[in-house]
Amino acid sequence: MWITHPKGSKLADELLWTPSFIEAGIWEHGVSKFRPLRELEDNVETYLLPEMGEYLQSIPEPELVSITRDFLIEHGVINKPICQRAGDTYYFNENEIYSLDKKSQLFPYEKRIKFDLFNAENETCINMIVWRKSVSQFEVGMTLKECIRIFLKTQLVHGVPQAQSPVDRLVQNITSPIYERVPENENEDTFDRIRMTVCLPRYQFNSWEELQDEVKKYQHEIYQQAIRKLENNRVFKRYGIPINFLILSNVTLLRDFSMELIFELKGEIAPLPDMEN
Repeated sequence: MWITHPKGSKLADELLWTPSFIEAGIWEHGVSKFRPLRELEDNVETYLLPEMGEYLQSIPEPELVSITRDFLIEHGVINKPICQRAGDTYYFNENEIYSLDKKSQLFPYEKRIKFDLFNAENETCINMIVWRKSVSQFEVGMTLKECIRIFLKTQLVHGVPQAQSPVDRLVQNITSPIYERVPENENEDTFDRIRMTVCLPRYQFNSWEELQDEVKKYQHEIYQQAIRKLENNRVFKRYGIPINFLILSNVTLLRDFSMELIFELKGEIAPLPDMEN
């Protein structure tokens, strides 16, 4: 989700890749908000699509309906159960008419039928949550195109996304704890230290020193996030050790733009250490 830029080299003269079917300005503005370590589909839905509202609205409805129809047929929407209610099954027949299978004679009604309903979850170009919401509005006798128009007009209600705090922008990911024993400790049911890594956004800073200054501002908040993750870790819970039996004994900001935290078992809580370079 980011690229490295060799120190001292010039920016490439060639433009970064832009999809041919999206206006360059829209693409650039949307992609500038993409979050690292977040799936492409989520980034597109959260940050790019809101930028494309006017563009999508400019596509004539008949064209959108035709494109969607071809997609649905290609993915097997004909003669496939769409939904089941009160023992009845609803589906699109060969003539693309939304039809009722009374008492589910064609498609036996059973609790596991949900695994056989029409689904295109693996296709990012259709939102199946919106599809399932629109299905409740389909009526027997409607054509596939009429149902598609309902689908295209159906929207999900999203909450207003909360602004991220500086710490949330800084902490990209915290790895799962690694439990270590010293060579003298042969008891596999215990550990001597726990190692965790905090991944930081190297793409947001021009130098390692700038990142170091930012981390120092929020280091205690970062420690607390790591402690919360450790406390909720299933392996840690199996040891049955209270979180206050641990101290953060060492913190190192590594040159690969990550932070290494080491927790050790102690009988009492000690002050948090200063960050090492």
